Amino acid sequence: MAYRVAVRAVVVLGMTLVAIAAAGTASSADRATTTLRLDGKPILPEVALTSAQRAVGLMRRERAPADGMLFVFPGPTAGGFWMKNTLVPLKIVFFDSAGRRVRTMRMTPCREEPCAVYDPGRRYRFALELPSTDTRRAARLGPLASLRALVRRAS
Repeated sequence: MAYRVAVRAVVVLGMTLVAIAAAGTASSADRATTTLRLDGKPILPEVALTSAQRAVGLMRRERAPADGMLFVFPGPTAGGFWMKNTLVPLKIVFFDSAGRRVRTMRMTPCREEPCAVYDPGRRYRFALELPSTDTRRAARLGPLASLRALVRRAS
């Protein structure tokens, strides 16, 4: 009887570890995306809606998604981004609540502190990190109804 209990315990522990490992190594197919328009053209960026998702961003990725990652804040915000543990150079575009560009900046990877802080110097509601090679103008993000729906989901 004790043998069966021990075997079950080991099996349950093993299954738990596999589940944890699978959750920690989610594939790109598991990452949340949304359909938006950038300067009138469709894009499919990954979205960071929670403070935990925004804190991790594109850290430790060997490549940035083609349509980037959109950071959505529940309210207008200020302050900057940094590139600690980010492996690829990025272009970041800050947008206001109406989807109008506030500022664009180029960011370089930083593997050890001190790391630069990239602060637009103005309030913004959305920040879109794109590969640094991206040549899109990125003056307008929308549609507005989609942006508002994302804000309602942000925390």
